[in-house]
Amino acid sequence: MILNLKLVESFMEQQIRFNDNKSLFYNGGKSALGPSPRTLCWLLEYRAQVSKALERIFTDGLLNHFTIKLAEQGVRHFIQVNQFMQFTSNDKLQLAELYKDQFMRIWSLLQNERAEEEVLHQFFQKHYQQLRTFLIQTNGEELFKKYTIDPLLFWVPCEEYSADLQVSWLGLDIEHLHPPVLDLGCGPQANLVQFLRGKKIEAYGMDRQVEESEERLFLRRMGWMEASFEQEQWGTIISHLAFSNHFTHHHLKADGEPEAYAQKYMELLRALKPGGSFFYAPSVPFIESFVDQLPQYFVCRTWITPTQQMTRITRLD
Repeated sequence: MILNLKLVESFMEQQIRFNDNKSLFYNGGKSALGPSPRTLCWLLEYRAQVSKALERIFTDGLLNHFTIKLAEQGVRHFIQVNQFMQFTSNDKLQLAELYKDQFMRIWSLLQNERAEEEVLHQFFQKHYQQLRTFLIQTNGEELFKKYTIDPLLFWVPCEEYSADLQVSWLGLDIEHLHPPVLDLGCGPQANLVQFLRGKKIEAYGMDRQVEESEERLFLRRMGWMEASFEQEQWGTIISHLAFSNHFTHHHLKADGEPEAYAQKYMELLRALKPGGSFFYAPSVPFIESFVDQLPQYFVCRTWITPTQQMTRITRLD
């Protein structure tokens, strides 16, 4: 059996899929997390080949690249499970270091021919404990309490909506949008950005999961809390079920970061050009009541469903 980097990656992917729907935080009994039968077979029956493949990764200087890529995949998966998880660039580097340590440990373990199945199970349990610690350190304990009661995951996904629906819900007058336009939390497909650019409107998108490329320089893969927004930079800012959704979550969360979100919210308002507008849903009345008292902004809320409002804040000339 010849092992190369692609084959190592494929085995990693099948191991991740094996635990895809299982909770890291379940504490009601024995955890369902563990190595897949295929992983056990791979590590035990092809011990020497796996060890040599890992050595090649180490000696060829590929470990950093490999673990950073793995950390990116891990963060994407965490966000797909629960959109309210947040990770900084430093968090991703920390996760990559964790994976790097695991590769070194599994290589060391494979050198011991007496290390059998039980030892491998112990290795994986320790790895999952380290992942739990990482998630609590980066996102707090409160977010994960609901994941302790069931061995299987429930998902809090971030839906991606069509451009037409977003235009309708936010009441966007396409012909009179002030450029340039920023879609904050544009989604992986950047549907609204693509739609607006098709209308010859200068539009840009920012999202943690959007793919950047030479052909799509108008898209930026970044979270809003890490981004800096210059004053009077944007004619229109749009955020449909994105920034304000997370702001509300942190406002209600026991160990949330509402102050940081309030500061970023005001930074976004200052980033509007005179005459520009910030369109978003859902509304966040707990801070809009303050903004409404500021002479340089006009706040307008509109009901879009029986239970939900959208807000347009315009910076006055």
